[in-house]
Amino acid sequence: MTHHVTDAAVGTLEDSGFVPLPGLVPAAGLARLRRAAAQLRKEAAHLDSSAGDFVLEAAGVGGWVAWQQGDPQVAGLLRSVSRAHHYAPDLAALQAELDLPEDLVPQLVGAPGVLVNSFLWAKPPRLGSEKPWHQDMAFAPEEFDTEAHSVVTVWVAVEEATEANGCLQFISGSHRHGLFEHRGDSERRPGEPPLADAVEPHVDPARVLPASAPVSVPLPPGSAVAFDGMMLHRSAPNSTVGEPRTAISFVYRVPRPVWSHPDRRR
Repeated sequence: MTHHVTDAAVGTLEDSGFVPLPGLVPAAGLARLRRAAAQLRKEAAHLDSSAGDFVLEAAGVGGWVAWQQGDPQVAGLLRSVSRAHHYAPDLAALQAELDLPEDLVPQLVGAPGVLVNSFLWAKPPRLGSEKPWHQDMAFAPEEFDTEAHSVVTVWVAVEEATEANGCLQFISGSHRHGLFEHRGDSERRPGEPPLADAVEPHVDPARVLPASAPVSVPLPPGSAVAFDGMMLHRSAPNSTVGEPRTAISFVYRVPRPVWSHPDRRR
């Protein structure tokens, strides 16, 4: 599949740190994404609490905090899945068939990408919790060479993403300011005791970029947004009664862009 990325879109990514990609995934590909999401939900159906790459949702504090504190979660109700393509292998095949790493990513950043992770992001109605402001590069594993590489994420809406059900929000231009300090708790390792009053790692934009204003990016199913690994972004809770917000993202390792400075902290 050949993508047609305009110079204007490339300029938007470089200047703003994110760029919407309308209609990126055709109908047949969207159907495969939906089947993969259903497969991942089936994998989680037997879980009473978060385990490994599968994070369940929880009322009130949200899935991540409940997981870290050892609090009750909603059995079988997914919030997220990391390494999603390991559990739903068709995701790896689909992103390759869509030529995301070999055609789309090179047009966006000038070099091919290597798939390093994929996620299911499920935000169920009424219970779907906030994902606080953060930069993806803050969570790069120790072996990731941040001097040479960064990441670019292609986030695809599987169901409509709206401001009401928790579409992504960005701080335009924040990718040019280096890696901000993320305050909060590190994810506890298997076997470690629960944390008291856990705080999900986050950045306060009002503290680091006081003049900034969030930009919401609603998307219809099959459309996507690509963004730089240093981009400050979040998603609000799903406040709707019956509008689930489901997305699948593909994370690609790329040569570090000239505008990105992951070694600089503020």
